[in-house]
Amino acid sequence: MIRKIVKWFAFKVVYPCAYKIGCLKKQDHKKVIFAEIRHSFLTDSYRLIYDQLKNKPGYKLDVVYLVTNSGGLSYLWRYLKLCFKMGSAGCILCDDTCNLFGAFKLRKGTKLIQTWHSCGAFKKWGECISDLSFGEDISELRKYPAHINYTLCTVSSEECIKHFKAAFGLPEENNCVKAIGVSRTDVFFRPENKEKAFKSFSDNFPKAEIERKKGKKLMLYAPTYRGDADNAYIPEKLDIELMKDKLGDEYLLLIKRHGFVRKDWEIPESCRDFAFDVSNNMKIEELLFISDLCITDYSSLVFEYSLFLRPMYFFAFDLEEFYDYRGFFYDYKEFVPGPIVKTSAELADKIKNSDGFDLNRIKEFQNRFMGACDGHSTRRIVDYITDEYM
Repeated sequence: MIRKIVKWFAFKVVYPCAYKIGCLKKQDHKKVIFAEIRHSFLTDSYRLIYDQLKNKPGYKLDVVYLVTNSGGLSYLWRYLKLCFKMGSAGCILCDDTCNLFGAFKLRKGTKLIQTWHSCGAFKKWGECISDLSFGEDISELRKYPAHINYTLCTVSSEECIKHFKAAFGLPEENNCVKAIGVSRTDVFFRPENKEKAFKSFSDNFPKAEIERKKGKKLMLYAPTYRGDADNAYIPEKLDIELMKDKLGDEYLLLIKRHGFVRKDWEIPESCRDFAFDVSNNMKIEELLFISDLCITDYSSLVFEYSLFLRPMYFFAFDLEEFYDYRGFFYDYKEFVPGPIVKTSAELADKIKNSDGFDLNRIKEFQNRFMGACDGHSTRRIVDYITDEYM
């Protein structure tokens, strides 16, 4: 009860007052704040935007980290300091849900940009899951709104706009959600990044690189986590020994755990020349560059991987259970651009026979969900910030 009272007082009284005090300063339209919601480092949602803006004359960039290792109510103090800073800013960027940005009406002329951290629209979130067991109560979401002040929310295609509006609880007439692309996808259109990815693989896994150069292909297995974010665990259903037996002559298996999962994947000793847990050594962007095919389940990385027009296989052994638990915007069986399998044996057979890979289907999927990602998304966002676009 005390925590609820503190929260109400902070969001309804303290933060609005702090913001108004911050607004007493002269507004600087070249002051840009990057608010990192969940990380203590500048993420790829911002990196390219930051790098382009820092070369613009007169722009003052400030990165604010809202997550630290300190516990308790220390976040309240960090929010308070951000309120003071926001008052004189010309533009603020966020990359996830944060209800501080709905706690007060923004000063006229201030831009608030949501550069959402994932592409496409797959699993439901926000107000769309308020009726599920792990979703937040709809009345609580609307008591502390997070999304009402956006002047721009960048999405990867026109198809995604309606889903973002629904998840954010935005009315149909609100036109802040625009398909101008997702900044971080620009890296996939730069050839030098592909070279860096292969070098990273070679440096971190030299023995596997020798096998790759002999002609073996790379399979990326990147499942989403199970459980909740604080207690995420690995869905260890993939039979690595069976995969090696059926595919070891042609492939190597690269396993990438979801970022929420801390426990290493236990690879059988007999398979350590075939399967590699690359989670701590390589970024997912690097792995998308180097992999010849991707195995996943319900991860949004399928959107980025569609840019490469390579085979995707969906190891959805718990589809019915996960669907009921999480909920999707689309019928999963109609949505995914590749074959759905329930067992490791079925998966290995599909890959062995290249069964289910339809290039046209992946191309249609790419156009539908990634149509605005063309390698120039960052430029369009920066142009919006500097009043050179829209």
